[in-house]
Amino acid sequence: MACGPGDLQSLTSPFSSARVGTPLYFEERWFQTCGHTNIACKMVKGKLVEVGKWPWQVSILFLGMYICSGSLIHHQWVLTAAHCLQRSKDPKMYSVRVGVQSLPDNGTQLLLTRIVIHEDFHNLISQDIALLKLRDPISWSPLIQPVCLPNNRFKLSVGTMCWVIGWGHKSTGVTPKTPYSLQEVAVKIINSETCHQQYQFLFLKDQKKFIGDDMLCVSSEWGMDSCQDNSGSSLVCQVNNSWIQMGVVSWSRSCNQHRFPGIYTSTSHFTHWIKRQITDMRFISRAGPAFLSPVTLTGYILLVSLGSLWLL
Repeated sequence: MACGPGDLQSLTSPFSSARVGTPLYFEERWFQTCGHTNIACKMVKGKLVEVGKWPWQVSILFLGMYICSGSLIHHQWVLTAAHCLQRSKDPKMYSVRVGVQSLPDNGTQLLLTRIVIHEDFHNLISQDIALLKLRDPISWSPLIQPVCLPNNRFKLSVGTMCWVIGWGHKSTGVTPKTPYSLQEVAVKIINSETCHQQYQFLFLKDQKKFIGDDMLCVSSEWGMDSCQDNSGSSLVCQVNNSWIQMGVVSWSRSCNQHRFPGIYTSTSHFTHWIKRQITDMRFISRAGPAFLSPVTLTGYILLVSLGSLWLL
């Protein structure tokens, strides 16, 4: 969708769960379900831009500077990658911005009270998942909404097309836009055994399995890939008109080397871990409508740099 004359504050995208032409801020459907969007055109610095396509996406700041992405999965919790939080474990050093379309952007800045990093995250590769607790519960709006999160039984078949959402540029050798704009890249779920074979050169001696059950492998489509500045971004798949976060951007062999799949943290693998941290969390168990109270559902994936590895 491209915004043009006459599109200002109208919901016109096929991604939208609201009616075409519905004025922005006049619907209350975002209080009922997770994984729905309310796309509109908005005037920003004299230009019409598309907003609300990925309303769960947040930017994570360290001492006021952008470091990673995250996603809203609950009215008081953000999902991201564990490797994003290596600078400090002090929640007072971090904040998140919600309702942001590009960086830098004011948006709404929220403070944190707690950081929860998976207890088995040690090698910067596996168990790459973390949660951030907001100091104050968030108020949902058309531009700030949660994504759905699958439970441990929710699986997607190999070949399923999904999207990776994040800021920053998509491959090396490309000068990033300033400001960075929120972008999406089409990807496809691939077989974990295929992924295992392609990353076999990284195996340690006597290690039988490098790509664990806590990871998802995806290949990029149309010669594009997620790259730097996208750590903690969400891998989302549309099922029955709802967006479900199946992964969090974690790492890859290197940017823009398309023969190497991207590795994502599998959100369905960590259902029980998330439930221990967020007791009122609910999850999608099948491909059907997901109705919520103020509670929501979500998932993630991440990336960073470790020698020739990029943890995005």
